[in-house]
Amino acid sequence: MMKLSTMKKVLKTVDSEWRSPLAEQILSRWGYDQGSVFYLRASANFIFIFKKDGRTYYLRFNESCEREHHAIEAEINIILYLGNNSLNVAQPVKSLNEKYLEVVETGIGTYYAVVFEALEGDQYEIEEITTEQNYLWGKSLGKLHKCLKNIPEQYYVYRSDWKDHLLKVKETLPSHETAAHRELERISKWADSLKVTKENFGLIHYDFELDNVVFNNYLIGMLDFDDCSSYWYVADIIYALRDVGDFSMNSPIIIKFIEGYKTETTIDIDLLKESSGYERLHKLVSFAKLIRTVDIEESQENPEWLTNLRKKLCHKINEYRLSFEENS
Repeated sequence: MMKLSTMKKVLKTVDSEWRSPLAEQILSRWGYDQGSVFYLRASANFIFIFKKDGRTYYLRFNESCEREHHAIEAEINIILYLGNNSLNVAQPVKSLNEKYLEVVETGIGTYYAVVFEALEGDQYEIEEITTEQNYLWGKSLGKLHKCLKNIPEQYYVYRSDWKDHLLKVKETLPSHETAAHRELERISKWADSLKVTKENFGLIHYDFELDNVVFNNYLIGMLDFDDCSSYWYVADIIYALRDVGDFSMNSPIIIKFIEGYKTETTIDIDLLKESSGYERLHKLVSFAKLIRTVDIEESQENPEWLTNLRKKLCHKINEYRLSFEENS
């Protein structure tokens, strides 16, 4: 998630009808139907929905301090590769300047912007999906991993891996977060001990939860590869199923998901049994991100949405902190 100060600055440009002159300024690089640009959400990215020539698209942008230009270029190259290999991945759209990635200077900062085509279909919550959809969800991740196992080495450049993530944790954690520092030492040693092979380790989506999956009958669409990193493939399975709760091989949802996954590619069951380690690694990375995110003090001058969001994030930080203390 981005810094709250960045979110506050940009959302200040969004009016009561969810329109933003900033988004429209950025979208002038692509063109859009007048009156069609609306704010959708903000988390790791700002997302706006819009139409051009009657077709639906999504604008995604970040302030330059939030993302590295070359990392976004690398993400786009991976997405194009996947699309060229018959995966149903939301594709980037070239601007009027024939660029996939535009750098836009504005009065409130420099922004990196990409436009994506909209995929047809519907999205669901975990409690809404059918057994068949659960199976297809797992199958689509297996198909993605099957393709990524053969992706050329050049596509790994400028994409982070688990070591980079833990290094960022170390750089971000305040010295007084002693329990988190001890957890960092434990997780680093654990991850270093895991085997790494071409079949069990490589680029993963990292966030294949249902909010990044679109169901169109038997065709599954995939969204948001901005966190694509080098990890063990089983981590992608475990992270995708976070809303199920603690990972258990006895869960009917997890069993069906893995059943679908295995129709497309192999799975390292021994590594899958290390699920608690991957969950702890993810919590540690998320904890550090949230500490960076909450960069605004509590104040009566903050808008209500910001006060509520800050409270929610601080509560999550405390939950993570308690879990690290329990592991000590």
